[in-house]
Amino acid sequence: MTRIFFDMDGVLAEYRQVPEEEYKRKGYFAELAPQPEALQALAALAEDPRYEVHTLSAVYADNPYAEGEKREWLRKNLPESALRNLTSLFCFCGESKADAVPGGIRPTDILVDDYNGNLRDWAKQGVAIKMLNGINDKHRSWQGLRAGGSSADIADTIRQAAG
Repeated sequence: MTRIFFDMDGVLAEYRQVPEEEYKRKGYFAELAPQPEALQALAALAEDPRYEVHTLSAVYADNPYAEGEKREWLRKNLPESALRNLTSLFCFCGESKADAVPGGIRPTDILVDDYNGNLRDWAKQGVAIKMLNGINDKHRSWQGLRAGGSSADIADTIRQAAG
C-alpha cells in the first residue's frame, strides 16, 4: 500500500513568512487559513483504499501549543470521513521528517511538501512532490514532481506518482 504524507504549513494551510517568535505564539497555527484544493485532494486520497494517508508536520520544540493546535485545525478543516483514515505525525523543526515515519521511509512513500529541503531529504529514499502554493517555486529550483491547481489536479499528480 502506498503511504502519502502531507505537510501542513504551506500545503494544507497557508504559509506566512513571520518572525520565529510568531510561530511559537499560542494561537498561531489555529489561525492559519486552509488551502481548500490540497485539503480536498487529501480527503479524496484518504477515502481510497489503495492509499494510507498521513499528515507529517514540523513543530518548534519550545511551542507547547503547536501540535494540539495543528490536530484541532485538521479536525476543523477536514471532513469526518477523511479524519477516520488519517494519522498525524510530528517532528521538531530542523529534524528530518524521515525520522518521524514509523519503520522509516519506503521507496513507494510519497511526501507532498512545499519546502525543498524536506523534499531533497525525502527523495533520497522515497517519492517527493513539491506543492505549489503561489509563493514558492518562483525560481523553479525544485527539479522533481510538482502538484498544484485544482484538487483533482493535485490528487491526479499524486496518484500518477503512486503508479
